[in-house]
Amino acid sequence: MSDALGAGRAEVAFVVQRYGAGVTGGSEALARAVAERLLGDYRITVFTSCAQDYVTWRNELPEGTENLNGVEVRRFASREDRDLEAFNRFAEPLYVRPHTREDEIEFLRRQGPEVPGLVEALAREKDRFTAVVFFTYLYYPTYWGLKAAPERAILVPTAHDEPPLRFGICREVFESARALGFLTPPEETLVRSRFEIGSRPALVTGMGVEVPALPDVRGFRQGFRLGRPYALYAGRIDAGKGCDEMLGFFEQYRQAGRQALDLVVIGKLAMELPEGVRYLGFLSEAEKAAAMAGAEVVVCPSPYESLSIVLLEGMALGVPALVNARSAVLLDHCLRSNAGLYYENGDEFVEALTLLAGDPQLRRALGESGRRYVETHYRWDVVLSRYRLLIDAVITPEA
Repeated sequence: MSDALGAGRAEVAFVVQRYGAGVTGGSEALARAVAERLLGDYRITVFTSCAQDYVTWRNELPEGTENLNGVEVRRFASREDRDLEAFNRFAEPLYVRPHTREDEIEFLRRQGPEVPGLVEALAREKDRFTAVVFFTYLYYPTYWGLKAAPERAILVPTAHDEPPLRFGICREVFESARALGFLTPPEETLVRSRFEIGSRPALVTGMGVEVPALPDVRGFRQGFRLGRPYALYAGRIDAGKGCDEMLGFFEQYRQAGRQALDLVVIGKLAMELPEGVRYLGFLSEAEKAAAMAGAEVVVCPSPYESLSIVLLEGMALGVPALVNARSAVLLDHCLRSNAGLYYENGDEFVEALTLLAGDPQLRRALGESGRRYVETHYRWDVVLSRYRLLIDAVITPEA
């Protein structure tokens, strides 16, 4: 980091669709974690919406400025709530048929959160910021914010292979940022295969992982009356995260007479669960860590991931993983770490889960590999040093 930055605590803006203690979501959690940990080097101002819920973008938090753990957070009201069913009816045909740029701009408006006040404020104030860091390529604040303040823009796209990534307006997003930070090598490979990044500064920044040193597994098990060994799913419980397929595969596991493990799920419930699956609700961070540490295996069924914090948290606790091989990111984590197994269909899911359930020595070996992997690649000091490099890179961009 340059001496000027260290002495003057230069100002850096973060732009993200939601922000705050009650906000869950991978990119939102990443933005908050990085913002709070960079405060020793920079003054951080976050430009965000008043929403807590990504489904509706309803204005639930007050508009204006507040201080959260030393970070100045400026919230701007969304023009309208999102009707997710109506949005999907509009969006899904665009994924499969020819359409215009105007259709994509309308997609972006309906996708939300539509916060023109945020874009206007950023355009007025951009010159006081050493860098402007945008989290997630997909939303209104990033697209229009990049147009308002491209000069020292850093994009952390959190991208995976999904239909909107093929839109023409995404080219404008990826090719206007001055530098890019990726969560994983497969994400960088995907983005470079679609867009002209050229020689612009780009790093795999990742995300740091912290877990309690001694999760209270015994207290957690007693509190929730978990007497049997279990596999754990943690996260948003809906079909888009691969949960419907996971539930079907677990039923196949049970029907095959494999009864060694129960299935426990935690997080925000957005679909019905079948009988025989234990839903424990939305847990505190300490409870979540205890749930992971007490599991025989952490299951990550989503075919679309840009990082998977849950997977890394489980690895850090020494718990083996079982992941969907259709996700390039999850598969890459398993192959590089040697800390988990993977599946492409129900039969492979059943066999992998059976193997993990019945082989404690294998679980221990995979778990130790996972601990080493996270310690090597996902320490916060390593991650923050990469963000500092990107910020330095946009201060004096190459001619």
